[in-house]
Amino acid sequence: MKNRVLLASSLFLAACGGGGGGSPTPSPSPTPTPAPVVTVAITPATVDLAGGAAQLFACTVTGAADTRCTWRVEEANGGTVAADGRYTAPMAAGTYHVVAASTADTGKTASATVRVTIAAAASPWVTGYYLGYFWDVMYPPERVDMTAMTHFAFGRIAPGSGTLGGNAGAVVKGAGTAHDPGLSPDGVRSVEDYLVKRAHDVGRKALVMLGGEGDGNGFLRSTTDATRPAFVRNLVDYLVAHDYDGVDVDWEDKLEGSTEVTPAVSAAEARRRVMALLRELRTEAATRPRYQGAGRGLVITFPGYTLSINDLPPDGMVEQWQADIANLVDQYNLMSYGIGTAWNQAGWYSWFSSPIFGASGTTPRDLATSVAAFEKSGVPRGRIGIGIGFYGIFYGPTITGPRQDTEHNDIFEVQDVPLRYSELVRLGYLSNGTYHWDAISQVGYRSYANGGFTPPGSGIRPAGFLSYEDAQSIAAKAAWVRQTGVGGTILWAINYDHMPDGTNPLLAAVKQSFQPTPP
Repeated sequence: MKNRVLLASSLFLAACGGGGGGSPTPSPSPTPTPAPVVTVAITPATVDLAGGAAQLFACTVTGAADTRCTWRVEEANGGTVAADGRYTAPMAAGTYHVVAASTADTGKTASATVRVTIAAAASPWVTGYYLGYFWDVMYPPERVDMTAMTHFAFGRIAPGSGTLGGNAGAVVKGAGTAHDPGLSPDGVRSVEDYLVKRAHDVGRKALVMLGGEGDGNGFLRSTTDATRPAFVRNLVDYLVAHDYDGVDVDWEDKLEGSTEVTPAVSAAEARRRVMALLRELRTEAATRPRYQGAGRGLVITFPGYTLSINDLPPDGMVEQWQADIANLVDQYNLMSYGIGTAWNQAGWYSWFSSPIFGASGTTPRDLATSVAAFEKSGVPRGRIGIGIGFYGIFYGPTITGPRQDTEHNDIFEVQDVPLRYSELVRLGYLSNGTYHWDAISQVGYRSYANGGFTPPGSGIRPAGFLSYEDAQSIAAKAAWVRQTGVGGTILWAINYDHMPDGTNPLLAAVKQSFQPTPP
């Protein structure tokens, strides 16, 4: 039995072997495994956002071991998206698309639709500074067009022991004869009180400018813990006596501290004092009937500076103390005119006074990046104002336009009074040279060839590139303010464009473009 089984097995193997006369039975071909299909999905697929708002998107990749995505925005000006999918909407209404692409297969993408809306903004503020010490030589008080502004700021008073002397804690008058009774056009009031009444007669707010460039040490001496209570009382007394709606606190310097006062003050202490001053002014004002009731609270404004993109940290935010000050006031206005945005040498290229856009490594300041930095730091965009200067700045004859290396340029004129708009006209700056419009920065300028321009007989050094505001640049700023929700603008200074024929071309352009309404 065992042998028969072995014989049968051998015959079977012989029949199935490779030799012999029979054809082998072919083995079936294996069915190939299909390659995985990479797909990308994005969530949420559709979203509605307000301008400037953020949305975190997520991508899901299937069919690949690498499930990562890269992100982009399809439209050139459609906002920004970070590596983690966090999208920030632009400050312009429209429909935009956020695209996620598979890292494993970049041809596989998905997109989300973003609808951006911009809320209708309240009328932006227009805060115009009137320099009272020029009342009898620039812009007569009876001619001031209060309807071109929302807030009229009279300059100035100062903290005691600052640039105007006096004792620490005192309020020192700084507008010369504008404070004297009987010199106004009505023959009774002071020019100061006359202008406050004229503002109120057309529903405008009246502010007094406190301090200014160089008054930092006076502020430090007047805001010690021992002196500050008296200073606050004296200041609110002054505001009530002259029927002011508020105060413009021009603490422009020594916020980094000072060794020029005794005892020396650190940066942290200086910043503590300015914030204490702002808080205590509101507290004191709230005890006075003048500032009680709907719409009658004390208005506080504060001028700050634009920011260099070269100095901003990677997160693009301002220092916390700057954001804290901005959030304590009603208007935080950027002094973006003159050296607020332009500089000479030290790695700078020639640049504009108050450009909206165009910041770069060699022209590192503009309005858009500075406003964005404050907004990222928690300051509402509607609390920030921009600057419009009613004067020009110029570089020497080797510089004939923006974005030129200034390393060997030794002429950089930025003084506001001698280059006020009325003087630019009178001296021929605006009737000579060639006018250009810079589409990036949204500012106009003049270039002067052949050795520059010098007003005949003036003795002023020659200009090659002059930056100044005109109706076109003012209109561009007004449009940008409204479209992006910026709070408003400050004008330095409304005395500067008063012409011999009684007109004020720049103030008229502001009125037309911003269309200010009573606050």
